[in-house]
Amino acid sequence: MSMTRALVIITVAAALIATAAMVLFARPVDSGAMALAPDPNMDLLSIPEFEVTTQDGETYTRDELLGQLTILDFFFTHCPFICPPMSQNMLRAQRALANTDVQFLSISVDPEHDTPERLKEYAREIGADTSTWTFTTTDRETVNRILRDGLLLASSQPNPEQVINLPSGTTMSNITHPSHFILVGPDGDILSLTNGLNRAEVDVLIDRARQASTALTSRR
Repeated sequence: MSMTRALVIITVAAALIATAAMVLFARPVDSGAMALAPDPNMDLLSIPEFEVTTQDGETYTRDELLGQLTILDFFFTHCPFICPPMSQNMLRAQRALANTDVQFLSISVDPEHDTPERLKEYAREIGADTSTWTFTTTDRETVNRILRDGLLLASSQPNPEQVINLPSGTTMSNITHPSHFILVGPDGDILSLTNGLNRAEVDVLIDRARQASTALTSRR
C-alpha cells in the first residue's frame, strides 16, 4: 500500500470517528427548559405575598401566579408618558401569546384614581382581553413593597413637577415607576426582566414565553 493511500484511509477513518463521536455525545438543546430557567441574578429577586383587587372587584393574590407563566408590569390608567407604549406592547404580547398558558397582570401605582371600575374601563379602551389579562389596584405601600423589597426596583413616587390633566378637569402629579415587564415562572420565581418600552426586547420576551409555555404544558 502506498504512503498516499494509507494517509487517505487514516484521514477518512479519523473523520468517521469524529462524526460518530459527535452523534454519540451530542445532546439536543432543550429550548423549553432554557426558557423556564431564570436569567443570571434573578434568584436575588422575588414576588412577596400580596393581595390586590381586580377590575371585577375580586381579590387576587400571589397564589394566582403559581402553576402558570405570568408577564407582570406596573402602570396607571391616566399616565400619558411611558404607560401607553407599555400597554401597547403588553397588548401585542397578549395577542401573540393567545392560546398559550401565559397570563398577564398589571398593577396600578395610582390607588387614588384607579378603582376597579376605572380599570375595567381602561381595559376596554385599549382592547385588552381580561380573560387572560388582569388589571389590579391596591394601596401604595403594597405596590412599593413588591417593587422595592421583592423586585429590588425603584419605588413608585409622585412627581409634582409633572402635572397630568384629568378628564374631570382636575389635575394630578405624574407617578414615576419602573417600565419593566417581569416574566414570572410557574413556581413564582422571576425568570427575566424586560424593557417594556423596547419593541425588540418585547419580541424576545414573547418568543421566550411561548417556548416556556410549550415546555410547561408538556410537563403536565
